[in-house]
Amino acid sequence: MFFYRFIRIDTCIFFGLLFFPFLLFCNYDKAIELYKNKEYPESILEFKRFIDSEIEHEKKKDAMYNLAIIYDFGLGIKENKDKAVKWYKKASNLNHKIAQFNLAWMFYNGEKLEKNNFEAFNYYLRSANQGYNKAQFNLANLYFAGEGTIKDYVESYKWFKISSLNGIKESENFLSTLIRKLHPEELTLANQKVDDWIKSYKQNQ
Repeated sequence: MFFYRFIRIDTCIFFGLLFFPFLLFCNYDKAIELYKNKEYPESILEFKRFIDSEIEHEKKKDAMYNLAIIYDFGLGIKENKDKAVKWYKKASNLNHKIAQFNLAWMFYNGEKLEKNNFEAFNYYLRSANQGYNKAQFNLANLYFAGEGTIKDYVESYKWFKISSLNGIKESENFLSTLIRKLHPEELTLANQKVDDWIKSYKQNQ
């Protein structure tokens, strides 16, 4: 059981940072507004204009992800998986956790990319470590089945537990199975790994 790709785009919260030109924010906000109005070709132009601006900005990876979504699902335009992959990769390189998740899904299922469980594992791991619960669940499945990595019930338990704590109810059945498979010392280790990850994640937020 795996979670499917995510389709919602990222919107913008305007903080009014004085050292960024107001126009930069306007471009992103305008692109989002055009998207909401289903004016997709126009929103593509605005997202690209925002991305191509010389000033660095955290929202650029969101714009890249949004472009990937439009091309991936053919929203108002002809579906273009090649361009979707291109923009997912660009956003993933900037640590966009949902872009990483969607790209992992495409690698795992061989959708427009050569099926590669190792790459799927890599992108799920990157997304999971940023706290994305669906990536955590899918990563746990890979450890459970030994796909893209060696089979590891301790790591599988760790990620199922974390995803469960993060709201994924489907993890509970896997946890029950793993508790029966793990030796007591392995279960202790697995729970310690959960605690260590949560502590590290909170420190880095």
